[in-house]
Amino acid sequence: MMKKLFTLILTFGLLQTSSAQFFIAGGHLNGSTSVGDLRDQAGGLFFPSISGFMLYEFQTTPIQIGVDFGYGVYGSKLEKRTDLFPGFTDELRLRRNNNIVTGMLTMRYLPFVNSKYTPFLEAQFGGNYLYTRYKIRASIDEEAFEAGTDHSEWTLAYRMGAGIQIPMAFWDDHMKLEIKTTYQSSNDIRFLTRGDVTYLPDEGIFEYNYQRGPLQFLTFSVGFVVYDIFY
Repeated sequence: MMKKLFTLILTFGLLQTSSAQFFIAGGHLNGSTSVGDLRDQAGGLFFPSISGFMLYEFQTTPIQIGVDFGYGVYGSKLEKRTDLFPGFTDELRLRRNNNIVTGMLTMRYLPFVNSKYTPFLEAQFGGNYLYTRYKIRASIDEEAFEAGTDHSEWTLAYRMGAGIQIPMAFWDDHMKLEIKTTYQSSNDIRFLTRGDVTYLPDEGIFEYNYQRGPLQFLTFSVGFVVYDIFY
């Protein structure tokens, strides 16, 4: 009897703990622009990205913690060339994309949790992975017959920002529109931008003019967030 009672109490406690958990998930469309040393080194960069996040909100304190992942392309270049391969003079399409992948641990502080509009302060710490890939194909609608990675490198980074959430009760009581701005900086990293790779046909090789510096940029984000996703 005592064993059954203990099992019942334990099961009830676990169910109560599970129902009390408060998870939040959302996604953003982002636009980032270079600032500081990155702008001095690589010029004006503006690139779009997408990101998704999941947070856990504590019941007894206005703090949320979780993770954020994103992907963007910070430069793309198309060349149409007839000299990529010796003895082959048909025109080929050489496409090169500069990609960035981010993964961040996130903490948010909500100073006014009971207000209609919910402002927040945000701090993130994690890493940026930059890689440049190329593809060679005969036409835009054909599969690439050669592809590879020119360069890849990663660096630690941090972000600080602020934003606000606006209720969307007309759509769903658990959904809010979210707008935020963040500043990022990082350790120095070596990377390629849009015009940093040159093909030398006489030698049959690519020449790389690497940039180096911290990844410093401002990011403006708009997206949606859903509260209590396991409700």
